[in-house]
Amino acid sequence: MVIATVFLTIIGMTVGFLLGERHRDRVRASVQTGSETPTTDISSEPSGPLCPDETIRTADSLGLPSDLRQIFKIITDNRTVVWICQDGAGSLYYQSQTKSDQGPLVQGKNGLFLSQVNREGEDEYLATAENGTQFVVNRQQLEVHFADGRKTQVSDVDRVE
Repeated sequence: MVIATVFLTIIGMTVGFLLGERHRDRVRASVQTGSETPTTDISSEPSGPLCPDETIRTADSLGLPSDLRQIFKIITDNRTVVWICQDGAGSLYYQSQTKSDQGPLVQGKNGLFLSQVNREGEDEYLATAENGTQFVVNRQQLEVHFADGRKTQVSDVDRVE
């Protein structure tokens, strides 16, 4: 009986935390858009093309903002495509697709979506997976630094869009 009570308490706390975070993100987004004075400078919000549909669906399913716009995109020499997306509040997201010429983007199969992304410099971004693996993407290359100690994987960029 005590174990069940503890287990249910943990579940309740987790759900409450997740709902609170989701609410906080929505409030932050509405405060930013609702309190701004109209201006002709629209550079604060991304104006690029929408990110891939699969990326938007994934963000939405995780309770993240789904107003994602592409601010950076590369295609590597081994046909990996990486998009850096930005929501209306300025948060960054990483989406990659390996072997992009062999079918549609599918998360967990040939796609990887990450929400822990930082801008490291002009056109350089660092994305970190839950397991600690880090992805550095810029105009020259895509580097994958594996958390388990495997050798760093480097792919050269063929094209920047």
